[in-house]
Amino acid sequence: MNVTDWLMSQGQRIPAGLGAIATAFLLTACGPQQQQISCESPAPKAAAANLNPSSDIQLSVLIDGTPSMQGYVNGLSDSRYNKTLQLIDSASSTGWNRAGTSVKYYRFGTQKQPIDRETYLRAQLPAFYQGGANFSVSRIDAALSEPSPDGLSVIVTDLYQKDADVRLVQNQLAQRFLEKGQAIGVLGVKSEFKGSIYDVGLTGQSFTYSTASKSSQSFHPFYVILLGSYGNVNRFFEQLKRNGLSDVEHQFEIFYPQPIQQPAMLDPNGIKGNSRKDLIQPKALNDGQVVVRKQNAQDPVQFFVMSSKTQATPLPVEIPYKPLDNVLPLDPTAIAVKATAEQYQKKSKNFQPINAQGIQLTDWKVAPQSIQFQSKFQADALEKGIYRFTFDASPSDLAEPAWWAKWNASEGSLSGDKTNNLLPFLRGLRLSTVELMKQQNPVIARLCYAIQKK
Repeated sequence: MNVTDWLMSQGQRIPAGLGAIATAFLLTACGPQQQQISCESPAPKAAAANLNPSSDIQLSVLIDGTPSMQGYVNGLSDSRYNKTLQLIDSASSTGWNRAGTSVKYYRFGTQKQPIDRETYLRAQLPAFYQGGANFSVSRIDAALSEPSPDGLSVIVTDLYQKDADVRLVQNQLAQRFLEKGQAIGVLGVKSEFKGSIYDVGLTGQSFTYSTASKSSQSFHPFYVILLGSYGNVNRFFEQLKRNGLSDVEHQFEIFYPQPIQQPAMLDPNGIKGNSRKDLIQPKALNDGQVVVRKQNAQDPVQFFVMSSKTQATPLPVEIPYKPLDNVLPLDPTAIAVKATAEQYQKKSKNFQPINAQGIQLTDWKVAPQSIQFQSKFQADALEKGIYRFTFDASPSDLAEPAWWAKWNASEGSLSGDKTNNLLPFLRGLRLSTVELMKQQNPVIARLCYAIQKK
């Protein structure tokens, strides 16, 4: 007896069309349940205010005024060092809205001395580096200011520090900047040089060095350290490049524990090039108990149907990845993956956590613009039903750029084309960045799958 017949048997008159509606309602109620799912991007660990440049800027430009810097300007008016000082001056006035830009200049040695812009421009001349007792030795920690959201310190130095001073400076930088959500940029430039290099090795040796008639590979390095929010550090560097730094051979890294603004996610249209007949990619899943669809067609969830005949052959996957500009590259061998699994339960009408492994993601590779891995579907690990799997990939280490070792002079080495103790300084900053990254555990990729096992 259908709905219409039952109502009429009770002496009820059925308005036209109502019987069909009632029948459809009961059929729907007796059909499979409906479930919509999505894949939400995890909230970024870094505040957007840190990633974007501030609208106003308070710049502090600090020049190492010790005698070891004089060799960059001795009869070398067109040196790369002088050109960089000019670029810094230009970027200070063009990188931000001029009305909201404040610039202060300093010369530093064992203490910090305020100077005006005219004196700063004279840093391109030898006399600037003959400032007396307070400028006989360079102490970078004396140049540091307290960080602020709209502040940026620009420190120009040759980084010649004694071993104990290297540890002191890197600890100060980590505690006062990295641990407070700020970034550290290190720009390295090799420049023409004619003069003395001081404070080499444990005994503080000195030696003369000239790049006359030498190739640029033999030039003497100097460094520009940028301290501030990631957005301000990156903006200043990009402004230097636009103003002419691109014409000069240079190296640049930003130490910052958040490698990405938004995590990479799967293509909502499925895995391109998947022609496997044992691994179907439908628009929805339906096992007779529930129909699972996406909340939105562009939700980055990939649907698969597999059976006991599905092979465990790995399926290669490549997804777009955009790290923050100029941050240290990830170590592709140090990617940790956290997986969660759920199965749809008809009784609760929802997905419930289970202990199952229907997919394995292996062989991770991180390229400049993509993340690659192998997805291995394990049909034998699942019973019949519909499942959800979510994978969060997080980095646990950062790679070391090759130029660090190439530009480093070992303790006591008299190498004018390298920097004494550069490697321990940069490695110390990297280790501090890695420790913070592990604490914050940023997600670089979130991968969501819905699977029906027949």
